[in-house]
Amino acid sequence: MLVLKNCAFVPFLTEDFDDACGDVLVKDGMIEKILPCGSEVPEGAEVMDLAGKTLLPGLIDLHVHLFYQTVSDVMTGNAIPAPVITLNAYRYAEELLKDGYTTVRDVGDLHCRAAMHVKKMIEAGKMTGPRITTSGPIISSNWTNLDSLDIYACGSDGFRDAVRKNFANGSDFIKLYGSGSLLMPSNEPGYPILESDEIEAAVLIARRNSSYVSVHAHGPTAVDMCVRAGVHTIEHASMITEDTLKYIDDNHLDTALVYTMFAIDEILEEPDTYNGQRMNALIGRITDSLKNAYNNHRNILIGWGTDVGFELYRTDPMREFRLRKEMLGMSNEDILKQATINSARIIRQDDRIGSLKAGKYADFVVVDGDPVADLSVMYKVPAHVIKGGTVIR
Repeated sequence: MLVLKNCAFVPFLTEDFDDACGDVLVKDGMIEKILPCGSEVPEGAEVMDLAGKTLLPGLIDLHVHLFYQTVSDVMTGNAIPAPVITLNAYRYAEELLKDGYTTVRDVGDLHCRAAMHVKKMIEAGKMTGPRITTSGPIISSNWTNLDSLDIYACGSDGFRDAVRKNFANGSDFIKLYGSGSLLMPSNEPGYPILESDEIEAAVLIARRNSSYVSVHAHGPTAVDMCVRAGVHTIEHASMITEDTLKYIDDNHLDTALVYTMFAIDEILEEPDTYNGQRMNALIGRITDSLKNAYNNHRNILIGWGTDVGFELYRTDPMREFRLRKEMLGMSNEDILKQATINSARIIRQDDRIGSLKAGKYADFVVVDGDPVADLSVMYKVPAHVIKGGTVIR
């Protein structure tokens, strides 16, 4: 048993306990009890005194690609030996856990399914890493020309078949490539590359497997098509329109939006490149769309994503917190919810993760300060990380 003493709590992330501080009893990897400060410590328990530091639930990143070390990996994945890809995926997973991400969702693996192999090794106790949910390879039309990353399909029958194969190979959910790149020259940035019937076929088979579909979609037409086809999570949602947002609200859909500001900021940092120039021309439209969804459609859940390669990620692992504050003007409370309970709800695991409550996994981050009053507390890696009752750092 582990006892965390003198913890400061964030009220909206702590359930069934009203005090501002307390002690947390952990047994067999689960939260056993949350008690007032000064409660008696069970005999033989390991004690960790937080001395007033803030205890938060473990962080959740819903948009990672564990194989992804640098941009070249996306284009040349087939040329990299599968063992190297898998070791790289483990390296990234291990780093994410050390930084406080106790749960991650891999939204597009290579054909060797490195993320899935790492997931199984972690679950078997042979590796240390976060809890992983994985889509396996992305299902796409052959427009993308990413042979190492995508499974190509055509027509509703082709998409049904591809979805079934991904589930048979162990995918937890399905990822589709629903739009072109935001930065490709076209009449509409991020234009659609799938047809409605193809998306609907994938959604149908996913639902019959008690799962859901996630779609990469940037442009307004592509995003709207995905929403109306029943997609559960829209990745990026860069130019989602008021009409689409209203459709979600009016029809009480469970559609969620997974923002990835780190990936956008990465491109903005190179203003002299083609991609940098394109992004600078679009960034006002993007932030206006994302702000509108956040400010005016409060019933739509916004999840947490980063979507950058490992080499960039580790230069500033908590950058997403700062960007949501500075670029989108989000409140501290909402940003903290997005990185925890909102994302847990989106992947339908809020009965196990996302908040502090007896009966949930003992997944925690400990930060020195009050992130509700000052979000900059979250701009550096946590003082401590605990997953399933095991102290990671």
